[in-house]
Amino acid sequence: MKALLLSSLVLCSQAFAAGEGYTNFIRQTQQETGVAWNMPVVSKGQAASSGVLEGKGSLFQLWTIEQANAKDYLLDQKLVGAYLPAASITVKTLDPYTKVPRTRADQPFTVTYTVSGLLAGTGLPLASTRVLMEHHTAAYTAAKQTSIPLTTALGGKPLTSAYITTNGTAALSFPVTNLKAADPSKVNGEEHFVIHALSDGTITQSQIATALVQVWPVASGGVQGITAGQKIRFNLPTLSATYTDVYPGSSIWLQIYKGPEKLGTEGAVLPGSTWNNTNEYSAGNLVSVSDYSSLATTDGIYTIEMLTRTPFGLERLSHITFSVDRTLQIRAQMGEISQ
Repeated sequence: MKALLLSSLVLCSQAFAAGEGYTNFIRQTQQETGVAWNMPVVSKGQAASSGVLEGKGSLFQLWTIEQANAKDYLLDQKLVGAYLPAASITVKTLDPYTKVPRTRADQPFTVTYTVSGLLAGTGLPLASTRVLMEHHTAAYTAAKQTSIPLTTALGGKPLTSAYITTNGTAALSFPVTNLKAADPSKVNGEEHFVIHALSDGTITQSQIATALVQVWPVASGGVQGITAGQKIRFNLPTLSATYTDVYPGSSIWLQIYKGPEKLGTEGAVLPGSTWNNTNEYSAGNLVSVSDYSSLATTDGIYTIEMLTRTPFGLERLSHITFSVDRTLQIRAQMGEISQ
């Protein structure tokens, strides 16, 4: 009996799916004899396994080698045998991005898992009656880091673990990320979920399903050049706006409107203040705005807001309220000049 290998499924389980510049192969190791075969594969597709499935099962490992430095990565592995259970895991977030599930530190997500092939009865091997589910968290620690190798992410102690003893589908809901930091809004990294088939004495414990979600920090920003409550009598000053941790695929801008601060007010966009984050990483961006006097031609109170539009909605990051008073007052004292 030969197994059909779906290399596209396991490759897409990683944020850095190996493509150009990488060599991919699947290694099949017979658990009974230890004999192994390596079969080159492309990043997507399917093919029959190199060897037959023996009675104690075969371990299929998906490896990729970075051609530039000959560094190899274990991307995924599946254990296939006569009575081994099967499982799948999916992560759903509010971000419609399709390449890898991603969310923001303050946003909810749901993990759905399905288990099949578990047996019920007495005298059965433990590995045929249950599987082990683990939840791992791994923070990004390097500048501009956007992925963590699977072996590294799963190398430490899991955040939680539990046995699953019944077939079927269930879901876990998380209101926010489980990554920890001094400022919870600024965490970034990955959360990994993995289901293991148990060892039965001849077959070692092995992953049968994995999934991850990337977690990005909450954006922040501020405006320099005007202070809250400032009274401006002449030309409006040049502004400097700093945008930090803008969520991937989001836009951010400044707007001005007449009147005190009121959330939800639609104003005029300040020229040159809009910035779109088309990258997966954004440490910060600085823009300068000077030509906006035509948006405040009459005296009165004005508000400048910093807004961002993300997959989670329209949000205000900061605001400044000030006043414009160009009225020129001349004060003089009348008197007599005596001869």
